[in-house]
Amino acid sequence: MRVVAFLLPATFLFGSGGADTAAEASSRSVGFRVTQEADRTRSTSTFPEGRPIQIAVWYPAAPGGSSLAFRDYVLLSGLELEGRASPASGGKAVDEYRSFLVGAGVAAAEVDAWLSTKTRAIRDAPPAPGRFPLVLIAQGNGQSAQDQALLAEFLASRGYVVATTPSQTRIGGAMKSEDEIPAQAEAQAADLAFAARKLRTGPGPRAGRYGIVAHSFGARSALLLAMRDSDVGAIVSLDGGIGAKAGKGQLEKARGFDRSKGSAPLLHLYEEGDRFMVPDLDLLRSLPGPRWLVRVEGLRHAHFSSMGAMVRNAPSAAKVTSAAAETSAAWDLVLETTASFLDRFLRDAAPLRASWEPPASPLLHTAHLPATAKADR
Repeated sequence: MRVVAFLLPATFLFGSGGADTAAEASSRSVGFRVTQEADRTRSTSTFPEGRPIQIAVWYPAAPGGSSLAFRDYVLLSGLELEGRASPASGGKAVDEYRSFLVGAGVAAAEVDAWLSTKTRAIRDAPPAPGRFPLVLIAQGNGQSAQDQALLAEFLASRGYVVATTPSQTRIGGAMKSEDEIPAQAEAQAADLAFAARKLRTGPGPRAGRYGIVAHSFGARSALLLAMRDSDVGAIVSLDGGIGAKAGKGQLEKARGFDRSKGSAPLLHLYEEGDRFMVPDLDLLRSLPGPRWLVRVEGLRHAHFSSMGAMVRNAPSAAKVTSAAAETSAAWDLVLETTASFLDRFLRDAAPLRASWEPPASPLLHTAHLPATAKADR
């Protein structure tokens, strides 16, 4: 059944063209394509032909064409295990998504309006000329392309090629305990690395540094991948598990975890409103690279996904997710802050220890860092 972040149980937490200016990039049209791949180096009895990995890609595109509806993204979640599902599974996924939201207390009319909402992406649009920095999105547990689709569209409009793969639990099954965190993070990191290899050898993404934006559990996998790949030039954690009390100490048991290699610039945006996401910043403060730890007012954990946009025009969804008056503005601010950070460390090809400051806003509060970390910045 389709998983929705704001009503998940605790297991969710285990959980070359020249560079464009920001002003030029922000006006770009957005294309979208999706491919079904198989990582044949990771064959199992369940997937003898290789681990199925759906890769959804947003990219700067030539203008024109008809845009997707949000429903089109939800359809993809029923087609993630190609070969084990029929096209009818996409329609079933939409029905389950709708039923789950309605059952949670969101008005049926609001859900239907949300599914029909036109996005800015155009399916299979001709790509814009040139090469652009690559950004991977690491989904939270149980999440699929639609859960960060609006963030991906925004970044693509700013001049990035953005790609995501389904949560590792959508492929290998749900987590049952915190003890599974190391293996689950390794699986998702491998999925993302596979996608990066596929994309970086084709047209569109430019060579060199790439970034990772990660929600919830995905931040664990993002950090692990960065420790394995020195080309990761920036990480943005959206209320990520690397800054939470739940599961503390588990990621360190994963193969390839090496604190000394956690040097990529890292921005951790977090909230303090959800009891299941009690902040614990010890791991982040222990990393050697430059870090920015920023608390965002007005958001709950679910609002760091596309749900942050849905609540703008869906009063019942706002109520169910405990949205505040400033939630919509805070969600917009998260997008702008994420883009600003990526611009600094990817678009500008800045030194890894270059300075950066979050946008000035009463909704953003920078946490205290040790003196050594301040000096690093």
